Amino acid sequence: MTSMATPLEAGDFAGRPTPRFRFLRELVHKKIAMIAIFFLAIFYLAGIFAPWVSTDDPNYQRLTIEDRLAAPSGDHWFGTDGAGRDLFSRVVYSARTTLLFTLVVILTGSLFLGLGLGLLAGYRGGWIDAGIMRVGEVLSGVPTLLLMLAISAAFRTRLNDVAFWLQENTFLGDDARAIVPFLIIVGAALPFAWIGSARIVRSQVFAIREQEYVLAAETIGVSTARLLLRHVFPGVLPIFLVGVSAGMAGIAGSEIALSYLGLGVDPSTPSFGTLLQNAGGVRTFQEFPHMLLVSGVPLILFFFSWNLLGDALVDIVEPRTYRR
Repeated sequence: MTSMATPLEAGDFAGRPTPRFRFLRELVHKKIAMIAIFFLAIFYLAGIFAPWVSTDDPNYQRLTIEDRLAAPSGDHWFGTDGAGRDLFSRVVYSARTTLLFTLVVILTGSLFLGLGLGLLAGYRGGWIDAGIMRVGEVLSGVPTLLLMLAISAAFRTRLNDVAFWLQENTFLGDDARAIVPFLIIVGAALPFAWIGSARIVRSQVFAIREQEYVLAAETIGVSTARLLLRHVFPGVLPIFLVGVSAGMAGIAGSEIALSYLGLGVDPSTPSFGTLLQNAGGVRTFQEFPHMLLVSGVPLILFFFSWNLLGDALVDIVEPRTYRR
């Protein structure tokens, strides 16, 4: 006589949460991570909806003495700067600049170059792996900010001439003077944005490519592109997202540093780097502390939130987190 399985035994496997569900459950249970996500959501949503969130034109100058370097008030929530521009609007549009810069660098550097080269190096190995990793090691051995400064300074004058030509001869108009400097700093960041992602993905691919399902796919003749996208990529995605989150603060910081040094975005484009530059100086901090606080506090919280979120994701992705 055969014994029938109890409902608990029959549904134990079916009711077991999937890795994706376990990941979300662990993330929701980490209060620090949720606080970080909440602030980052506010930061990025403010940047996305900057034209509707801002209370004034960020570049509108008020030349009267009363409106320059004014303290926070009902009319200007964060006060005004030395040119009488509304600081709340400039902070919101600075978040938009940070959002656009990190998005472009992540999509082109980390996602396209880092993920693609990491998958290729880890799966193919041999001289392809050696060549990609040696290039990464050479670039990682160079002081990143120093080389970015050199790249930005070397091409700025020539590309400014291109911006003026585009302004006069294309539909871009005045936007060309903001787009070209933005593309300069993106191009300066790309050579370094892929290195960390490629290393993380490569190390994960080394472990995945020996799995039975990958070997079975190779046996039946699955193409390399399909094999990487359908079978290997899902396995490296969690650790790749961890690496991206850990590097977000550094990517945003490169734009802010270049703008602070005068080699970043166009001065008329709001950026946290230019806000900090305008707020610099002991006298400014002593007499008009709001200029530094309204730009520095959101920036500190932004960096702190990404670091906290990266640490939380590392804890979740670690295999010991999923032990029953």
